[in-house]
Amino acid sequence: MAQNAVNRGNDELINYAALRALVVDDYPGMRSALKLTLSNFGVTKIQMAGSATEAISRIQNNTFDFILCDFNLGEGRDGQQLLEELRHRGLINLDTVFIMVTAESIYEKVAATAELAPDDYMIKPFSAEVLRNRLESILLRKLAFKEIYRHFKEHDLVAALHGCDRLIDSKPKYLVDALRFKGELLNALGRFEEAEALYRQIINMRAIPWARLGLANALHLQKKDAQAEEELRDVLVQAPEMVAAYDMLANVCLARNDSAGAQAVLEQGVAISGKTVRRQQKLGEIAHANGDLESARKAYATALDKGRHSVFVTPTDYGNLCQVQLEQGDLKAVAETLKNAKNILQASTDGQLVMAVVQGVAQQQAGKPEEADKFLREAARLRSDGASADAPLLLKMAETWMAGGQLEAADSLINEVARNAHDSDVLLEKAKQIYLAAGREDVGASNLKAATADVRKLNNEGVLLAQKGEYRQAVDKLLAACHEAPRNPRIIMNAVWVVLKCIDLEGMDEELLEQARRYLDEAARQAPGHSRIAGLRLHMKEIENKFGIRRRSAT
Repeated sequence: MAQNAVNRGNDELINYAALRALVVDDYPGMRSALKLTLSNFGVTKIQMAGSATEAISRIQNNTFDFILCDFNLGEGRDGQQLLEELRHRGLINLDTVFIMVTAESIYEKVAATAELAPDDYMIKPFSAEVLRNRLESILLRKLAFKEIYRHFKEHDLVAALHGCDRLIDSKPKYLVDALRFKGELLNALGRFEEAEALYRQIINMRAIPWARLGLANALHLQKKDAQAEEELRDVLVQAPEMVAAYDMLANVCLARNDSAGAQAVLEQGVAISGKTVRRQQKLGEIAHANGDLESARKAYATALDKGRHSVFVTPTDYGNLCQVQLEQGDLKAVAETLKNAKNILQASTDGQLVMAVVQGVAQQQAGKPEEADKFLREAARLRSDGASADAPLLLKMAETWMAGGQLEAADSLINEVARNAHDSDVLLEKAKQIYLAAGREDVGASNLKAATADVRKLNNEGVLLAQKGEYRQAVDKLLAACHEAPRNPRIIMNAVWVVLKCIDLEGMDEELLEQARRYLDEAARQAPGHSRIAGLRLHMKEIENKFGIRRRSAT
């Protein structure tokens, strides 16, 4: 057998000469050393990158079987942030191996608490033999999961589920990995009772922390939140370093209307791992809603500091920090935040919108209504050109307009927010408070009732028509609701479901199917990880198969 191939069984052959590798390190000498290390066991198809930006460019234009990346990449994104961006943007598949290289043992804690961890990490220096052994183990595991990953990429979760069952029966070596993936698939498919049963079966064999976390998630998705909370709190007693449990417990607390408990749980989580941007963002959001402005300010500022180069930081994060500073009356801090973020915010229309709204509110608070109006008119122009902002910032914009006497503009904007948040008690209450503070409570009640009633009526009529089997009419109602509330993922998902049912029962309409695809992608963008998304994708695939429609390539 050739030296560059390793055989671990009749169906498991690794041909290192055929593997396509990317080495990422900011030091040219280290890149050359890692390339030499790989070549020592037959890897010859090697490209190199000196930064995260260069790595992303190469990955967008090439396919790699594995990536060997240094954690410290100098200025800009580090290796962990690069991995997060690659996964988040779907630039690498599940079968791509990502190994982190570091000279510091501290990365062990980073990997243990990271939301997205690499397949493995290695502490320098290491030999070619050690690297080959680690890589071989990961490649063989990913080879065993190859068909499962392919089905998953194509959104065929049922086929992926069957693949897990076959792997469980045929390769006991990967039993634990296959059971874990199967549980996640069952939850994604909305088969929560089956997921619960599977996780209980695993726990009976061995109380693995991730299985208990999976069980808690299955319970939460069934709205058995008291049981989910009990399970999670016990997990944290047994494994307090399992930071994902804090995140899930916070969600369970919110579902039980315990926002103070959710904040307390996340504060414990960030005490263990304060570098995770999305945990800090969530803590800031909950603390802000709880009226704890100082804690919200600290969390939002930490998210921006730790996530300076993270794909998870957006203009909204700067807007959130500025909103807290404005509510504290700290106009100097607002100006400093905008000054420090000027280049970042000006780089996109959404960022420019954040700047314009925040500056408008700040000028109004400073007693300069003419300056405030100038900035808010610029914000209105940016919105008309397609820029978007989250609902709380838009409510702040409306509140400032109202304070400046621009009542019609304020009412129109609040009406828009209410249409998209007809089922959000928190946002609707904020809107009511704006009217109350302006002495226009009756006008506000009328405006909010009209806005929410129209959307609710369209949505409810559409669902009712679907239940009666009148799918074509239901489609018209729900698409109209989507037009009125394009930022309401619940309505969008209802529309997708009805469109698919209509096509299934009344025949193919490719234009309507494409519209459903676009709406489903938008729902997934607005509500990533929502429990209905996977089921809708599965239903869409079944429709495509039924009518012989070739699915566009998954990205």
